[in-house]
Amino acid sequence: MRLLCIALFLLAPAVRAEVDVQVKLLSNDALEVSYTLPAACRALPFDKNGDDGRATRASWQALDQCGTADANQLARSGEVCPVLRFRVPAAIRQTGYSAAFPMGQGVYTHMSNYAVGDGCGKVSYRFAAPGIAANGRAYSGTAPAEAGPDTPALLLAAPLPQQDGETPSYFDPRLSPATVANIRTVADGTVAYLRRAMPDAVFRRPVVAAAFVAAPGTPYVGGDASDVLRLALYNWPADPSPGVQAKATLLVAHEFSHRFQLRDAVDSYPDARLIHEGGGEFLRWMASLHNGWLTPAQAAEELDEALATCILYSDTKSWRQLTPRQIGVTRLEYKCGLPAYVYALAARQGGEAPMARINAFYRSLRQGAQPDFAQALECGGAATPSCQPRWLSRLLGADGPMEQQWQAMFAGTGLATPQPPSQAVRDAMVLRAFVKLMNDDCGGRSGTTETSDGVILDGMKACKTFHTDAYVTAIEGLPVFGHPATGDTMAAACTARHQLVLGLKDGGTLAVPCAEPYRMRQQFHRADIVKLLSALGVQ
Repeated sequence: MRLLCIALFLLAPAVRAEVDVQVKLLSNDALEVSYTLPAACRALPFDKNGDDGRATRASWQALDQCGTADANQLARSGEVCPVLRFRVPAAIRQTGYSAAFPMGQGVYTHMSNYAVGDGCGKVSYRFAAPGIAANGRAYSGTAPAEAGPDTPALLLAAPLPQQDGETPSYFDPRLSPATVANIRTVADGTVAYLRRAMPDAVFRRPVVAAAFVAAPGTPYVGGDASDVLRLALYNWPADPSPGVQAKATLLVAHEFSHRFQLRDAVDSYPDARLIHEGGGEFLRWMASLHNGWLTPAQAAEELDEALATCILYSDTKSWRQLTPRQIGVTRLEYKCGLPAYVYALAARQGGEAPMARINAFYRSLRQGAQPDFAQALECGGAATPSCQPRWLSRLLGADGPMEQQWQAMFAGTGLATPQPPSQAVRDAMVLRAFVKLMNDDCGGRSGTTETSDGVILDGMKACKTFHTDAYVTAIEGLPVFGHPATGDTMAAACTARHQLVLGLKDGGTLAVPCAEPYRMRQQFHRADIVKLLSALGVQ
């Protein structure tokens, strides 16, 4: 009998212990993450690691002397505790999906920030809070992370009401009824338009979570479009002006547009970020025109501003020469992406409508294909083999600066005409000139903060002149921003004297060496919006 028991033990399949990860609401400004590990498990790697992992977990606080969570791994200390617990403070500035973002009466979180490898057994993920919105529904107490590490959740201090069959929504009570009504209107209008325009898209309504967020500065917006669609309205007034309201409209339409795309399916494309974010901008732009949230003149202004930013920050480089960091820091995936979509589709070959081509592109991706992006937009899904893209391959290629490629496109299509820079673009060039000034003085480093009346230049030890912070409000006697001659005056002084005199907020002045002036461009582009909208089939 004993020999039989031993044999059965040897033949039995090995059972691996499990790892349990729970993210729990502690307060309206903090979460607790706990890791229950098998006794023999000493460490596990984090899925989110390196610089991103370091930034995510820099503020975590161990609640016991049981372990550590650094940039790359979760590790036990000398004590063998069954559970490792950490306090995660909510923060309003985080890159990517937030580990903990304050939402007024609770905290938004995304499990990707807490995910670990399965070296110690199968990993299960769950949330805990009095109220939870996740997986398209509302819970009380606990909820599973049905998509594992890719699951977002809204953890609340009280249960969230849910009508039968409806996806729940959360609106911070600090947002005015008018703001909430606008969010609902724009969400519904965007979804209705895109459902008709992209009939093959699989749309799943997300949990909407909108919050008032206090932060330095004037009203601005932020958010992301996971299954809990997070809308952050910073410093939001109860009665926003039309200009401020337009920021919320843009945010909501953009994030809901993402729900009709397939982010992960384009990850292998070299221009994945531009395809996804530029595409979100294009869908948002088209939905806004269709619903009357943008007039043709406003749509043209947005397009011109985006293209000017694209040209300004790509500088003398081709798209392929720009690093991912250069693209991300200056948001060129948005700013170059919108005009790339608009102008390429307006100049398309064949009769298939622009939105039909977007629909076909994502339908092919959903079926497991990898259609060529430029071919899909310019030639269409039913194109003959003889059709070759004319513009996107050049705009997103390596042959010459983007500025030259845009000029060639407009010379060939007549969809935009030359125009002098607007005051907003002139101000942007002045800011770029400050960055160059600091780079030259500080060994390639710079730090600038734009303010309402000037710019703050960060003092650095590496600088020859900018040893301490300098709050600059004037350049050669002219205001930093808002004056049409400031940029040209900077360039002229730099050329003539190789020096600039900066006026400081405290009344003093600072003379700064300037070996070579920043090039102030004199020509940008104005969309021929009548021709453009006609080519896009927008009535």
